[in-house]
Amino acid sequence: MKTFFTQAFTLARVSNIPTVWTNALAAWVINSSASPTLKIIPEISDLHFFNWPTFALLLLGSSLIYAGGCTLNDAFDQKFDHEHNPQRPIPSNSISPRTVWILGICELITGMAFLTQGAKCDVVWVLALIGSVVFYDYIHKKWVGGIIIMGLCRFFLWMSAASTGENLNISPQTFLWGAVLGSYVVGISLFARGESKKRDTPVQYSILLLFGSPLLALAGLVYWNNLDPIRVFLINIVGLLAAWIAFTAIIAMRESKKDSIGIGVSRLLAGICALDATALAFYSPVLIAPTLCCLSIAVILQKKFAAT
Repeated sequence: MKTFFTQAFTLARVSNIPTVWTNALAAWVINSSASPTLKIIPEISDLHFFNWPTFALLLLGSSLIYAGGCTLNDAFDQKFDHEHNPQRPIPSNSISPRTVWILGICELITGMAFLTQGAKCDVVWVLALIGSVVFYDYIHKKWVGGIIIMGLCRFFLWMSAASTGENLNISPQTFLWGAVLGSYVVGISLFARGESKKRDTPVQYSILLLFGSPLLALAGLVYWNNLDPIRVFLINIVGLLAAWIAFTAIIAMRESKKDSIGIGVSRLLAGICALDATALAFYSPVLIAPTLCCLSIAVILQKKFAAT
């Protein structure tokens, strides 16, 4: 049983689950707190909408859908992994392909139930999320543009969480931060691919995508120039942290070491939590600390379970 759970966690890329938690938290809080127009300066949220049972269901449903997508990724890729990644659970005979298919499908279905019936997320966004996850698993080894679908997976996760509690009105700020998140994920793959193939062209604009969060935060500080000093300070701090993570990951991937790209990509994936912390600094600074704790948890889990 212990071996089964270890393999299930490996298939689910469990070290990335904390980034799903912070995505869900940030999207829900921002969409429930932000004004319907960009002209109004964000006020600090009193979190009147928040309740723990809904939050638990939101995290559980989001985590299961992410885990299901990653698990089915191995199911779709088993032929490729037999040739290139023999250490993965299926080619190493640690778990049967049939079990992986069943596990992944059950995770997706259960996750959808938790989101739509438990957390009351918009069914349309949740269906878009699951559809993009399955489509990415099927197409990513066949189409170079699959990385765009991967970015959409995170975007739809963000939008699904934003609609928690039957909140169907999506604010402009929610769309902006969701777009930055999706672009960041696309940027990770573009940069890693450019470095592995020694191509300079994709690297040039992928770097900009990796710094989307601090750049949007800077734009927000300029646009809303009457924010209180404490929030300005915190936004700058977490924005610089997000930029520092991206910068150090880029440096790591450009080293000539054997696993340099994997190390850099893992660092960027954990850095999603810093992106969420930057966004939350505008609306609920009190949530910065738990969000950054999730970043630490992701880094710790990466020592046991591979992030990619």
